[in-house]
Amino acid sequence: MTGFAKWIAAAATAGFFAFAALPAQAASIYETLKGDPQFSILVQIIDGAGLKWRYQGEEARTVFAPTNTAFESIRGGYEDMLPPLNPSTKENVSALLLYQIVPGRQTPESLAGKTTTLTTYQRGKVSIDGTQDPVRYGGKYGGAVTGPAITADNGLIVPLGSVPIPTFDEVAPQTETMPAE
Repeated sequence: MTGFAKWIAAAATAGFFAFAALPAQAASIYETLKGDPQFSILVQIIDGAGLKWRYQGEEARTVFAPTNTAFESIRGGYEDMLPPLNPSTKENVSALLLYQIVPGRQTPESLAGKTTTLTTYQRGKVSIDGTQDPVRYGGKYGGAVTGPAITADNGLIVPLGSVPIPTFDEVAPQTETMPAE
């Protein structure tokens, strides 16, 4: 090998090692979802609702994320959740997305063996049943965990096999008592 060829080989090797020594850029939950093909429908819905910012930021959170299979299994389809959204649909889709996010890092393993109630980013409560195998997020209209948690720099993504839908406790209407005549 000539002197010039050795210099080129040494420079290329040094450049490779310099590149390899660069720290990997951390990915937010949103970026991680966007890079995983099993969540492509969810990413479209997040973008259409304008909620990308809820999947970014520094505070730790866990997203119980429906997979494409979950959306494809919705009777009647999921197309009305895709952009463009009218204002009332956008509000409902936003509520649904925020219901799927809870604070902190909640792994299926940490939830196993117990029932936990957490406050969602929608500001409502969700019950997570870790006594079932697999762990179930939400009540009657919840979703079962379909795989291990996926780590992002600001939290976790836990894949679900169906789209969890919040339910609201029924409140008995107050009735006025008629005075006796």
